[in-house]
Amino acid sequence: MTTFGIIGAGNMGRAIATRLGAAGHTVLIGDESPGKAGDLAAEVGAGVRGVVRATDVDTALDAEIVVLAVWYPGTVDIGNAHRQRLGGKIVIDIANPLDEAYTGLTLPSSTSAAEELAKALPDSRIVKAFNTVPAPVLTEGVLDDLPMDTFVAGDDTAARKTVLDLLDGTGLRGLDAGVLANSRLLERLTAFGIELGQRYGLGFEFGFKFVPTTF
Repeated sequence: MTTFGIIGAGNMGRAIATRLGAAGHTVLIGDESPGKAGDLAAEVGAGVRGVVRATDVDTALDAEIVVLAVWYPGTVDIGNAHRQRLGGKIVIDIANPLDEAYTGLTLPSSTSAAEELAKALPDSRIVKAFNTVPAPVLTEGVLDDLPMDTFVAGDDTAARKTVLDLLDGTGLRGLDAGVLANSRLLERLTAFGIELGQRYGLGFEFGFKFVPTTF
């Protein structure tokens, strides 16, 4: 089992902790609000077979793999502040740089939140994952009895494979999405999904499934 440090105790932090905890991993949750991290760890930890506990942000950053479960550009702020200590680590970016309507992006099509994080952390192994599954669906791992897919992108092939392998047991199916630049498509896919959810009155109860389901 692997130790993950999740920075951020919001809805996505809760959802990712639930999935990783379900697979038996150790999850350290760090947040600027220790009380919020403690409440989340107590809630999630009671229902999974892994270990989920609250800690300070510095300790969470020392985990084997770090997940930045915060909004863009907060991810880049963390990268700039902790560039040295995150050097060499796999850092998972889940951010979508959504506009105020949540149906468009604040970044041009020539870049992505993940690529901006990679600029801030040139010595880290940046992997994009979890960003296309909204928090309510990610918490459950399934929608309409279908296990959800999460696309995993990154320029470091070994890091990408590591994350894909560690998704076993989470209830999610990981799909290799290729290079980090494909995050531009994944982030726009999420914005489009939110627009569809609004149009059809689904809210954030949606997900993406790559068909065929087996290959």
